[in-house]
Amino acid sequence: MEEPKKSYFNEHEELAFVLKCFAVIAAIILLGNFVKSYAVFLIIPLPFILLFLIRFLLDKSIRDGKSFFSAITDNMTLIPVAYTEGESRYRDIPLFTYLLILANAVIYYVIQLNPSLNTEFIMNNFTFLAEEPNLWNTPVGLFTSMFMHGSGGHLWGNMMFLWAMGTVVEKRIGSSRFLFMYILTGLFASLASMLIYLVFMGEATQSLGASGAIAGVMGVYAIRCYFKSMVFPIPILGIFFFILPLSIKIRINALVIIGLFFVLDLHGGIGQISGSVYSMIGHWAHVCGMLSGILIAVIFKLSNDAVEERHTEIGVKGSGGFTNLGGMAESLNKALDQNPENTEALVHLARIKSKFHVTDEGRELYKKAIAILIRTEPKEATETFKEFYSKYMEGVTPALMHRISGVLYKSGDLDLSARTLEMILDDPSAPIEVRERSMYQLVIILELMCLSEAALRHIDNFIEEFPSSTMIEKATEKKRELTESLLSEKL
Repeated sequence: MEEPKKSYFNEHEELAFVLKCFAVIAAIILLGNFVKSYAVFLIIPLPFILLFLIRFLLDKSIRDGKSFFSAITDNMTLIPVAYTEGESRYRDIPLFTYLLILANAVIYYVIQLNPSLNTEFIMNNFTFLAEEPNLWNTPVGLFTSMFMHGSGGHLWGNMMFLWAMGTVVEKRIGSSRFLFMYILTGLFASLASMLIYLVFMGEATQSLGASGAIAGVMGVYAIRCYFKSMVFPIPILGIFFFILPLSIKIRINALVIIGLFFVLDLHGGIGQISGSVYSMIGHWAHVCGMLSGILIAVIFKLSNDAVEERHTEIGVKGSGGFTNLGGMAESLNKALDQNPENTEALVHLARIKSKFHVTDEGRELYKKAIAILIRTEPKEATETFKEFYSKYMEGVTPALMHRISGVLYKSGDLDLSARTLEMILDDPSAPIEVRERSMYQLVIILELMCLSEAALRHIDNFIEEFPSSTMIEKATEKKRELTESLLSEKL
């Protein structure tokens, strides 16, 4: 039977996802204009709307099989800061993000709290542009202005977004590349916004703050993490948050959030140059910073990594169930199209292919994943091998099993380590050097397991089969020790 032809958007799933986000952005903007017009009429029903939303979210979590306590923690929080959901699987520490936050905070409070400093001199020479530009303060101000802030609210508003976005981006692209992108987008934001103000308003205004660079990070995030969801805590008691610091978690796609900020900044920037809006906010620095971040992310092809991660997550979440396995497998295959050595996708696809019975495809997927993992994550490779062996009751290549046996030996799993070595010895295709090392290692393990007779039998086989081995002297000595041990046991 011929498969039904897929629609354009089914074939271009990422485009469909992005267009849906743009549609949500448009809907939020329209709703925002409506709410702004009728805000006074929404004051009374707002608490009831929040209570209804809380009840709906709790009921949904309970229907999904979660306990009441899990439903509460899944939808309520005492943490009042926005963050990206599902980041626990990334163990890398975003060092430069934390250092940038620390540097910005220290610089601000040292300037504010130290009366001996000439604050006027600092603000006139280390912002961009300086009050009296010259050959030294103009280039220096390009960099130092990214660490200057006008108020505590300005500082911590920026740092909140740097923490929320920077930690996520840095873990994925690496610390050195992250710092490079942060500085480059910050520089571009300052220079480009200066040119826009100069061309359209006839003057180049002073600027300070990390928001241009942070907008650049948001631009990178929009490409690399377009599919991620952010959790926004909304205080249940609103302005009376200090009485009951409990918030409801509102989950929104990060691309929608970034898109809304871009539209608002673009609207504010156009208002500034048209004269309809007067604001001290550097809207064009935000716009230019974000666009430069998007451009850099495209140049570095970070969208490929994003597609890989998105489809890996989709496949991993569903691979343990029994429904829509075809859809999960399709997502994992899309991830593997981007990176054929994605071990997480390989293992979960192997599980899907082996869900009900063993298959050749599942066998090959497991073997490929183990071969890759043994180079980078030896312990994880052994766990995957155990899973494979329990389903297929066979080994992998002799050389690979020898390495797995070594990891199992070091972790104390002598029984399985010995079994892998026995499988190598039973395999007639095993290379002679692998067979030699495996047989001698098996003797050592059997001795540790107090199986002296079996160890002696194998050492005899070793001496007979490999008389020219470089380990023949050790083997002869080992035979003597085992023989004496067995004699003493009988006596």
